[in-house]
Parts: sequence; C-alpha cells; structure tokens
Amino acid sequence: MEKPVTFENNGEQLVGILHIPNGLQREKAPAIVMFHGFTGNKSEDHRLFVQVARNLCNAGFVVLRIDFRGSGDSEGEFEEMTLPGEVSDAKKCLDFLEVQSQIDKERTGVIGLSLGGRVATILASKDERVKYVVLLSPASGPLREVFASLAGHEAAMKLKQGEAAKVSNGWYLKKSFFDTIDEPVPLDVIAKIKVPILIVHSDGDQVVPVETSKRGYEIIRNLNESNELYIVEGGDHTFSEREHTLEIINKTREWLLSLRS
Repeated sequence: MEKPVTFENNGEQLVGILHIPNGLQREKAPAIVMFHGFTGNKSEDHRLFVQVARNLCNAGFVVLRIDFRGSGDSEGEFEEMTLPGEVSDAKKCLDFLEVQSQIDKERTGVIGLSLGGRVATILASKDERVKYVVLLSPASGPLREVFASLAGHEAAMKLKQGEAAKVSNGWYLKKSFFDTIDEPVPLDVIAKIKVPILIVHSDGDQVVPVETSKRGYEIIRNLNESNELYIVEGGDHTFSEREHTLEIINKTREWLLSLRS
C-alpha cells in the first residue's frame, strides 16, 4: 500500500509517500526514510526513489519518501533552504515513523542520494535512532566553494545584501545556505557512525567524484563489519541507465536483508 502523508516542521508542512508492505498486521517491520538530492524531490530523477521504495517495500520494509521543505510538494521556499534545515526535516521524519504502529523502532534506517546523503550522514552521526545507513552518490566533501563557483562573482554582492543568488536554471539560494553547507562536512563526522553503512557510487559520476566516497570508506572501513563500498562501473550520478538502476536496487536490498539475518 502507498499513501500520502503529511507532518510539520517549524510550522511548514512536509509531504511524503509512505509505502507499507501488503499483509503487514501484528508483526512490526523495519523502516527506511529516503532523502532526495539538491533540487530533487521524493520521486527523484527518472523516478529512482519510487523504484527503490517499491522494491524494498516488497522485501518487507516500510519506506517513507519525503520532500524537504522548499522542494517538491512540501511547503516553504527553495531559496530559504539550508543544510541544518534539511537535517531538521530528517529528524522530523524519524519522529513521524516512531509513532507508526507498524514500525520496529530498533530497525529504522536512512537512504540518502547526493545532498540527501550529506543529510543522512549528519543525521546518523548524532541520532541514535538511525540503525543503518545507505549512501547513494553522497556529497560528503566540502561544498561551500563548489556552490560559490556555481553562483559566480556577481552573486556575492546579492548575497551580502540578503538577496537570493542563482545557482542553477530556475534555482536560487540565500547566504544562509552558503554559510551552513559545510557545517559540518560529512567526512569530518562519518567516523561517529557505528551502525552499518553501505556506500554506493558510480565510477563515472560527473557530479560528485567517486574519490569522495573512497575517502569516506577508508574512514569507516573498520568501524563495523557490515560497512561496504560498492562501485557501479560505468554509471552516472543517479544511476540512470536501466541496468545500473536495477544493480543498485538489488545491491541495496541484498545488503539490507543481510543485516536481518
């Protein structure tokens, strides 16, 4: 079963889709929250999140896909978005799942794509409710200078004056985003995560270099016996080729199920 759900953070409504396995009655199920990337939404590029969520739901997981505030169908404006704001939204997702009768709170994890992987890492580094983490093409390194280059020199004055600066076609951000995007840098806090972590990254990613995930894995390699780095050969940032989509779905499902055995 798939149903729309809503809940609030700081007076603004977040919109999500909750996937519940058919026939789930008395038995409590493990749960997963999915965090989308920059300018993304709860469906993600080529409906990647829909495909992942349905597959994991069929495998027995309750899955929540949400739009961060300012993205997709959720309330708020994109230009007001900050990294701490998205981490705050992520915490509200865990709060929402905690009160669902079908959920096993001791088996709740997160999946994050790109900037959503940044959010997932930061959340898991300080919230003990997260019991496992899947990072897809995670943006784990410093990003302030990357986004500053996207905005360009002319944007600096606008930002100082409190105006929003264009960072991509149709997408504008304010100074608060740039000031907080590296607070913290995930590579600086990932060692705090003691629960299992799966990092999935394509060697052909032109948005976030795979070397970033390799550095992250070297930090966590020996922190948990289930930690793993999985490289998709020839893939891109969102695993858009059908065979790569299926590959990462199967890998994610198999890894998650291995934690239950």
